[in-house]
Amino acid sequence: MLRTGFLLLFWTAQAHAAPALVKEPGVRLSSAVVGGAVNAPPDANNPMKIVNAGTRFYYIRGSTAVYSALTNDGGQTFVDDAGIRLSSATPPLLHISSITGLSILPLTPVPGGGYRMVYTAVSTSAAGDVYDVCSATSADGLAWANDTGTRISGGGNFLGSPSLVKLGTGEWRLYYIQNTGAATLANRRIHSALSSDQGRNFPTKGQLAFSAGQAGDVAATKLTNGRIRLYYTAPLSGETTNSTLVSALSQAGDAGGTLFDAEAGVRLATDSASGFLSAPFVIRSTDSWRWKLYYNYAPFATAVSTAEVFSASAYAPAPSAMSPSTVLRTAGSTAFTVTGDGFSQTAVPVLTLNQGGTVIASDAAATRTDDQTLSVNFTLTGRALGSWDLKAVNDNGYSGTLSGALYLDFAPGTVRMTDNLMRPSLGTQARIDVMTFSAGPLSVKLYTLDGGLVKTLYDGPAPEGTTTLFWDGKTGGGRTVASGVYLLRAVGMKLMTSEKIVVIK
Repeated sequence: MLRTGFLLLFWTAQAHAAPALVKEPGVRLSSAVVGGAVNAPPDANNPMKIVNAGTRFYYIRGSTAVYSALTNDGGQTFVDDAGIRLSSATPPLLHISSITGLSILPLTPVPGGGYRMVYTAVSTSAAGDVYDVCSATSADGLAWANDTGTRISGGGNFLGSPSLVKLGTGEWRLYYIQNTGAATLANRRIHSALSSDQGRNFPTKGQLAFSAGQAGDVAATKLTNGRIRLYYTAPLSGETTNSTLVSALSQAGDAGGTLFDAEAGVRLATDSASGFLSAPFVIRSTDSWRWKLYYNYAPFATAVSTAEVFSASAYAPAPSAMSPSTVLRTAGSTAFTVTGDGFSQTAVPVLTLNQGGTVIASDAAATRTDDQTLSVNFTLTGRALGSWDLKAVNDNGYSGTLSGALYLDFAPGTVRMTDNLMRPSLGTQARIDVMTFSAGPLSVKLYTLDGGLVKTLYDGPAPEGTTTLFWDGKTGGGRTVASGVYLLRAVGMKLMTSEKIVVIK
């Protein structure tokens, strides 16, 4: 029996999608660049969840000093801590002129080990600007002291926008932007470096393979499943203004965080003629399943000289795959695993399958493993064949749809023979039951072993179900065939088979 399988192959892979970000009204901070956040006591994960009165945000102001502030309302407003956390005057002196970006992770043991800040700095001299990655440590997140030396030396090549992630291996991966050639925006790419001593040294570094176009600033986040998502600013095709925020996701099984695939679409955008986006920073909101983005928007208006910090949140779920992705409509109630991002927790998302105006509800409420994994059952018996979309609705009413999540197929046809050892002289005849699971054309013919047509039993449209045919051992012209072996060939919807019939006179 031969069955067609190309549909099964076509529907096995689903594209990953990052959660949609919704801009929030108002300004979070003025004349500042948010670069990092830590919890007190520290959280070993990165990014951690915002805890009111427990999460300290760090931001740069004036390109000369790092400040900090606490939030009491989920990161909408901030109360500044007194004093400066880090500046060009922080001992031991590193002779830097400005600080352009930062990222922070807790040190082992957690809690109790304190924190390390990795930051990008510029040293200005008559010979030109020198770009470096430096670092500092703190026991309480307030008082900081520089580590001696530099972590990465860029020389005269631009180097900025550091973002740290702690890998599942325990190593730290630093993502940053660096020029790959001439000192122009168009030559800036995403690079990464690996540290096995908690950010004290980064001996292994290089450009990420997927980063082939201009990138402005980058922010790294680690998902629940251990994969890493990079958010980075970039221009529209043919432009140089970083007016969009796009993303890339590390490949499944990439423990080192270096193999990425760009995700389709744009996470955030502005009018490239009016201004540009920069300094993205992404953290989990007070809802552990919801992502919150901080970013700078700088208009080109001559009266504006500094960027303001705005925010956006991901309220909608982003289903990215459904497994299995192809099932038979005769399978009855089938268990599915839905993966993606941003699945609400207080109430599990409501899942439905949709095709045209037809909606299939799940057999029961879905169950939630975490913010990236749901389990659900659907009964699809007798439903329309073809592609079905999956819709997920979070407890806040926001929804996300995975187009073509499921392909509903039909089972291969079968042929069942009765009395296929027959004696026409005694009046016996062979019974042929052809079962097809979708209406369509059906051809059932008898041949000699050398391919000569003996008789056409059926050639035309057939309904879904069983088509029963009989052969009395005669040719199409009405003559009884000679003793021997004959082939019955049946071709129909997912059916292509040959069966033997033995005739004895």
